[in-house]
Amino acid sequence: MTTAIPIIDLSGLETASGRARIGKDFDRAYGASGFAYVANHGVPKEAIDAVFAVSARFHALPEPAKRAIAVNRHHRGYLGFASGTDRASNIEAAAHPNLSESFIKLYEPGIKLYEPGAAGSSANPLDGPNQWPEGLAGFKDTVLTYEAHLERLARALVRIMADVIAGDAAALDPAFERPTSWLRLLHYPARPANAPPGLYGSAPHTDFGAFTFLAQDAAGGLQVRAPDGEWIDVPPRPGTFIVNTGEAVPVWSGGRWRSTPHRVVNPKGRERYSVAYFFDPGFDTMIRPLGSCRSGNTVAGFRFGDHVMSQLDATYDYREADAGG
Repeated sequence: MTTAIPIIDLSGLETASGRARIGKDFDRAYGASGFAYVANHGVPKEAIDAVFAVSARFHALPEPAKRAIAVNRHHRGYLGFASGTDRASNIEAAAHPNLSESFIKLYEPGIKLYEPGAAGSSANPLDGPNQWPEGLAGFKDTVLTYEAHLERLARALVRIMADVIAGDAAALDPAFERPTSWLRLLHYPARPANAPPGLYGSAPHTDFGAFTFLAQDAAGGLQVRAPDGEWIDVPPRPGTFIVNTGEAVPVWSGGRWRSTPHRVVNPKGRERYSVAYFFDPGFDTMIRPLGSCRSGNTVAGFRFGDHVMSQLDATYDYREADAGG
């Protein structure tokens, strides 16, 4: 039987009793559906409204202006329409590219860029400069302000997850000392009247890492695959984020928590905007069962960075061009 997406109230997050209650709610939600709405999250409405406003302004720019910051080899910048196909998905073979465009901002590396053989350089291919559009007053400051709010929230929820899974709120602190964090400002055009089968804004997939925080506008379009296999709508709820768990979480939890397939079916007759913030472990983090979840567990671990790069290489057209020189 299809399960509704639960709502988790984060009020009291700053108290021990509140965190204990939230932990129980998380355990139920992410053990059952892998998705939840979170309410009373503390991110100001003004910050959310502002980031949607600058996203709309960015996506309204002429195509050449957006192409001026075309995504670089560090996966930062503008991804144009239909430039990614979910070839790596084991949920449904992608028949068409994703019908969306996005601006992508990653973490600030704060270390040298990779130079093969250079002493002290980072071998993380995602380390590199972010790209910012010119001529959009307040764009960068608005994005950075929003991201700072989301990072604070994400760190608090990671500690709740670690406490539930491992009995130690600090168990995942080393994995997030230098997190792989991503912010995407997404724009989906209206679904074409003659759309062929298998045309999605985002084809069925699971996310790479730990937590995804999604703010969506009123258009709808997000769907989640319920445990019984039915695809159910996840409509926007004012004042909430959709929070789902990525592929590291079932490993950390020894299968206790889920990473649930989801997709975006572009609405008919209207555009859709969403803002996705991905809070993932550091590039070199080995993903293995935590605490008591290790006992008798034969789940194979993985290096997070290897997993990320394999997914990016299999999905985005620009990766093929880059590999070709």
